[in-house]
Amino acid sequence: MTSESGERLAQIGLMWAGNLGPAGFRRLVGHFGSAAAVLGASADELAKPSLRLEAHQVEAIGGLDELLPQIEEQIEALAEQNVVVVCDFESGYPQILLGIPNPPVVLCIAGRVLPVDDPAVAIVGTRSPTDEGYQMAHELGRAFAGQKITVVGGLASGCDTGGHTGALAGGGRTIAILGSGITIIYPEQNRELAWQIAEQGAIISEAPPNAEPSVARLMARNRLQSGLARAVIVVESSERGGAMQTANNARRQGRLVCAVQWAQPHERCTGNARLLADGALPITGPEQAAGVAENLYLHKQKMQRQQATAATQQRLFDEQ
Repeated sequence: MTSESGERLAQIGLMWAGNLGPAGFRRLVGHFGSAAAVLGASADELAKPSLRLEAHQVEAIGGLDELLPQIEEQIEALAEQNVVVVCDFESGYPQILLGIPNPPVVLCIAGRVLPVDDPAVAIVGTRSPTDEGYQMAHELGRAFAGQKITVVGGLASGCDTGGHTGALAGGGRTIAILGSGITIIYPEQNRELAWQIAEQGAIISEAPPNAEPSVARLMARNRLQSGLARAVIVVESSERGGAMQTANNARRQGRLVCAVQWAQPHERCTGNARLLADGALPITGPEQAAGVAENLYLHKQKMQRQQATAATQQRLFDEQ
């Protein structure tokens, strides 16, 4: 096993069986220098207060060496199911995610994430939309497909499903972010849709492959929906829930926030009213897809210029 493959396996092992999140993982690697070095650390070293690990995490990391062969077999089994496991330092990792706070360390991807998936738009909203809300999500997904813009969603029932199915109907690409492991499709009724998405885009999960959905995982995936996109469109949402969290994440990540402006507001779109009052771009229908698409390309160009400037400044600093 090469040092690079050993580091890769150690990184995957820590994320799948070390009871760590991305922040905890990076704190450990920053302290010890590499994922492999973390696995070689003693229990006393891992228990240092500055590392902020719980006792169960120290125990889990201490037993990882014995689990690595099984994890390697699991990676191979996933590959046979056309699921790729990619770390944040590898070429298959979506580069746009590296620019968000707390990016995932390891991703499981069924299907393919392509360069054309940036820019993308996230279409989100309540799991129990009105008929008009579902239709709006579907029509928006189809309209963005017509603009060659990838549609991102969370595979949830309701508005997310409308966005995904609209993109597929329009012959476009769509990406679903799971709040569970890649082998656990949730909700169950979207299993067939999930594999259609994998054929015409990608399904992505940062959770261990067999992880069940949980509130924490569903909340964590919201930051990836906005992170993969250049804009988030909230179709229908109350003032609480995942769609509003996704919109808030989008603001923190420097993304464009949009909300459907309904002619007759109702209880399922009180979140929309709040977003619009806070400056979200009003969306009245799919005819605006072309204008939003133009904004997405401008956002991408702006961020690329900022990244290039930052890289130049860092290089000059390092040369001093």
